[in-house]
Amino acid sequence: MNQFAPSSAAVLGVLAERGWLSEQPESLRDWIARNGRWKTYERGHVIYAFGDPADAIYGLGEGAVEATLPLVGEEEVTLHRAELGFWIGEAAILARAPRVISLQAATTCRLFRVPGAALRGLLDRQPEFWPGFCALSLLNASTAVQLLAEALSLSSRARLSRVLLRLSASETRVEANQFDLARLIGMNRSSLRRALTSLEECGAVEQNYGSIIVRNRAALEAFSNEP
Repeated sequence: MNQFAPSSAAVLGVLAERGWLSEQPESLRDWIARNGRWKTYERGHVIYAFGDPADAIYGLGEGAVEATLPLVGEEEVTLHRAELGFWIGEAAILARAPRVISLQAATTCRLFRVPGAALRGLLDRQPEFWPGFCALSLLNASTAVQLLAEALSLSSRARLSRVLLRLSASETRVEANQFDLARLIGMNRSSLRRALTSLEECGAVEQNYGSIIVRNRAALEAFSNEP
């Protein structure tokens, strides 16, 4: 490596410290740091859409992104709002298949983009890295299964508590309004308002314009398993 080149940790920032990539071998982190580039997307920008060719994988370093799926006509259903350190896009790359979900910037965000062609070339040359990307696919599939289980078994307040705990892991302010949260959790606005009001009355959260501030994580954790 060029002695004057920045380290992979310097290039990757939070991605070297949190999430899937932080648990991978240093050699893979170095390769990703050399082969990817940071790119900023404004709120509402569609990073890729359902049915698009798979061209890259993405790691979330700043802001928030949402995975969505067109369910009825062109109406998008929100599946997941990701936290920092989240990686996505690998499954379609590895399967050489079109995208099966869409990815959109929920806020202004910064993503580390690694081209799919470079990734496939790496795995052709060094198949020992396959388990790492299989682990990423398993992690994302496990997240999807957990979200489904929560939707089927937990109360509205419990589901809201879990989402707020996850989205406030790095800072107490969650940049989301009631409309955003209702879409994300898959409930109507009136149910969301009731759950949010309940959490506010017990001092767990504070509502602001366009955001929610988590005041008491212990209270949210106490509600998070409510059936």
